[in-house]
Amino acid sequence: MDPRIEGARDLILAIFRLAVADYLGLAFGHDGPGPARRTRRAPYAGQAGLFLASAWARYLADLIGLEASAILREARNLAAEGVPARVSQPVMAA
Repeated sequence: MDPRIEGARDLILAIFRLAVADYLGLAFGHDGPGPARRTRRAPYAGQAGLFLASAWARYLADLIGLEASAILREARNLAAEGVPARVSQPVMAA
């Protein structure tokens, strides 16, 4: 695979990981998930939800072969169940 394509895919995945982490109110490091640490579920949760439901999310997910609706649905399920130790699993299953 072309390194540019792989880099672009990784960047888009990182955007979704950060959006899901913000939606759930979890800390997420630049080098991957750490232990689940709650953050203040401040203004970002609403903005992350708006992004995950947006046309931009659908477009970006389509570029890398994912469905934004599935990511949002999984984030909502995780939020309803309580947050697991690692939240990157659903997004990484591409």
